[in-house]
Amino acid sequence: MDPEILGHYEKGVELERLAIGSSQIEFARNKELLERHLPPVPARVLDVGGGPGAYATWLAGLGYDVTLVDPVPMHVSEAAALAAHSGHPFTATLGDARDLDQVDDSFDVALLFGPLYHLPERNDRLGALSEATRVVRSGGIVAVAAISRFA
Repeated sequence: MDPEILGHYEKGVELERLAIGSSQIEFARNKELLERHLPPVPARVLDVGGGPGAYATWLAGLGYDVTLVDPVPMHVSEAAALAAHSGHPFTATLGDARDLDQVDDSFDVALLFGPLYHLPERNDRLGALSEATRVVRSGGIVAVAAISRFA
């Protein structure tokens, strides 16, 4: 991971981001869209680049079997703590969206709500999408978010 990006996230800026300001709208809208398309519980969800676990916590609370993967050690620690204290546990592990450790066809859903805008090189973005597709079973869902270069 780019040291500048890692340094930014190691300041702890992500922990409450989706709970404050206009980011609350992003979180609410993404949850609304996911609820329309997610398979029924207890489907397996891989939250790639899931940060400190906002979506993972929400999904685990709904009854999904959630694994979060993030390249930032602080995020993984924060997510693991959240999972341990939320009453709805999920797994949090260190990993790279471009080279996932998960087995082929092992999830029903993969979320990529952060990795694509941190991968400026096209080949890296394609690698992350390819990895998400690889770990999701046939007929499963890969949900992504990206930021336009004009944003």
